[in-house]
Amino acid sequence: MKTMKNIIKCLTASLLVVNLSSCVDLDPEPLSFFAPENTFMDKEGLEALLITSRKQIKWEWFGDAFNAGYCETPLVYEYAWSDISVMGAPEVKEIHNLETQLTPTTNMALHLRYWDLAWNGIKYANTLISRVPKSNIDNEDDKNQLLAEGYFHRAYWYYLLVNQWGDVPLLLEEVTGPKLDFYSTSRMKILQQMKTDMEFAVKWLPKNVQPGCVSRAAGEHLLAKIYLCTGDFQFAVDATTRCINDYGLHLMKERFGVNASDASLDVFNDLFQEDNISASENKEAIFVVQERYGIEGNVAPKGSARMRNFVPYWCNGAAVKTPDGKQGTTYDAGPYEGYEWVEKLGRGIAKIRPTNYSQYAIWGKCGNDIRHNDNNWFNISRLTYNRPASKGGSEEYFGKPIERAFVSDTMRCYFSFPTVKTLIYKDDINVGKTPTGGFTDTYVFRLAETYLMRAEAYYWLGNLPLAKEDVNEIRRRAKAPELPSVTLDDILDERARELYIEEHRKVELTRIAFLKAQLGQDGYSLGNFSEKNWYYDRIMEKNNFFAEEYFYSTNAFIMKPYHVLWPVPLTAITSNTQGRINQNIGYPGAENNLEPLKVEPIDPDI
Repeated sequence: MKTMKNIIKCLTASLLVVNLSSCVDLDPEPLSFFAPENTFMDKEGLEALLITSRKQIKWEWFGDAFNAGYCETPLVYEYAWSDISVMGAPEVKEIHNLETQLTPTTNMALHLRYWDLAWNGIKYANTLISRVPKSNIDNEDDKNQLLAEGYFHRAYWYYLLVNQWGDVPLLLEEVTGPKLDFYSTSRMKILQQMKTDMEFAVKWLPKNVQPGCVSRAAGEHLLAKIYLCTGDFQFAVDATTRCINDYGLHLMKERFGVNASDASLDVFNDLFQEDNISASENKEAIFVVQERYGIEGNVAPKGSARMRNFVPYWCNGAAVKTPDGKQGTTYDAGPYEGYEWVEKLGRGIAKIRPTNYSQYAIWGKCGNDIRHNDNNWFNISRLTYNRPASKGGSEEYFGKPIERAFVSDTMRCYFSFPTVKTLIYKDDINVGKTPTGGFTDTYVFRLAETYLMRAEAYYWLGNLPLAKEDVNEIRRRAKAPELPSVTLDDILDERARELYIEEHRKVELTRIAFLKAQLGQDGYSLGNFSEKNWYYDRIMEKNNFFAEEYFYSTNAFIMKPYHVLWPVPLTAITSNTQGRINQNIGYPGAENNLEPLKVEPIDPDI
């Protein structure tokens, strides 16, 4: 009888997951509509909700970003509007001119997927947090452990929201009925609440967990991110130091995993082998999400699609011509002589196009950095013409290096890129046809970032020798020359080299922009943040496309200082008839803003 009861509860939880997987505004359907009050009354039911919360994070990392009108990999927007890259896709489908295309009413299913993902993630977390005290669980330790992971998930999404949108509503409990009176809350007050929550969480999150679950080390890592936001730099040092020292983690410096015996490869390559990311011997993984072929709970049934999203459109023979005027490349299904390039690189179509900063500048003083060797980086000059004469190619130039002068679209079709994180082969459903990227686990938090966060905290404290030591710890593993000193730019350069497709790049840049304004550094201020900020100035310095207002086809890459924050969807504002959700300055509707709420944080220990 108990078994049947458990089955029913699991089924109910599964249905809940399905019913709540669609996009939401700030006025979600009350959870009680989908599930009776007793669904989340015991530990098993509440743990099922945690599974839903973990799955929510997966939506950022997997899928085809080219899905028409509905980006399945919203993380690409964290790179598209950063110093590292821009959108490579045609302007009819993508946002190049932020002034005309990034508005409260346009392209709602693209970058604004983060709005939906975050509020759903917060909804799941709040349901857990609200229901644990009402549950029939007698063991207080069990309750606190459940609450701790609930606080983690809520803080994770709020960390993204406040660095993508700034002031947003603060929701701290389950919404069980219609609610139309949301008000924007001060970004800093939200962060202070998340700090308080995560200080509780790190006391109760388990030290040892299965891959895909949230550990205490993951809690320390997220708490350190929040401390960096709030300017609690010594606390950030303390949290990162605990993460590095107290949980059995260490940087992987020796070969390990499935290819450990292959002397031609290296430890950085080992870190990103699909079978190694969640392996027990990998002591660098802090928090991962898992996407496995044929496993229930996947969010991307066709795989990661990283080959499509991040690899150049090298196979577009109409743009990649031979000197004698013939189409030089193809992605036709094999076999044929030349198909080996399709097998190796897949059918990339460049959703993301790297900047000169990330392609060239950051590698200028790196010596024999293994992150930039042939195992882990593809220099486009290695590519040869692969369209045989039998398919209309050039007999004279087949197999010879592609000549850049005869590539009409160098924006999408001709650039170098890191292969170790983009070429995913395992269980690619298009093998033998046009591979697009297989299935893989993915790092959300990795210890290398923890070191670089601690380096930044030391930098803000003025302890440059220790900041240098943490950066050089990462560089020594990479076989790069040690730096004699470090600046903030050096730390960000190292993040770009080490954490491509792992960090939320735009979020981290915006976080620093807010921090410089909070501290009044370099002439920045919160008083005119949307008119003058460090984020915009850095983009203009490092991103050649926005700096030059480069034209791709008929549309220029244009960014203004107010694009440091994204527009709040107009529908969220207009449907909130009894409250006021503010629009970010620079976008239509900001003239109606009210002073954001400044609530004091609630202590979970009370």
